[in-house]
Amino acid sequence: MTEEPSERLIEQRIRNRIYEILEILADCDAGVDIVGIKGYFYLFEDFVHRPSIEAGTSALSKEERAVVLEIAEFLEAASETNPDFTKAEFIDSDWPGKIAPAARAARALFLRRGLFSEKVEELDPGQPAAIAAGR
Repeated sequence: MTEEPSERLIEQRIRNRIYEILEILADCDAGVDIVGIKGYFYLFEDFVHRPSIEAGTSALSKEERAVVLEIAEFLEAASETNPDFTKAEFIDSDWPGKIAPAARAARALFLRRGLFSEKVEELDPGQPAAIAAGR
């Protein structure tokens, strides 16, 4: 029987998935090629529009949350420009080129703290909650 992950562990995993999506967005046109036009928009949205992120109670730092919400606004603006973009039209529009620098900056911000464990609760990456609580 597998134990259900805690809310904290889920939040850590979500932060790691957001980082992976930032890598795709940072790849500019190649990122669109990797996941397609729907994936480009919806992968990020699936993880970002969570109550914990919007409320600021996720594993994201305050700065990470701000930059992630900024990228979400970029993606929403691009989608509003043409909700029916084909992959080629989207690449030709240069939206990926506008989004990529913000995604690269966000990725660098995430890496300052590092990635969280997928198996152990941590207060910060590399700092298990049990050890931190015993300090």
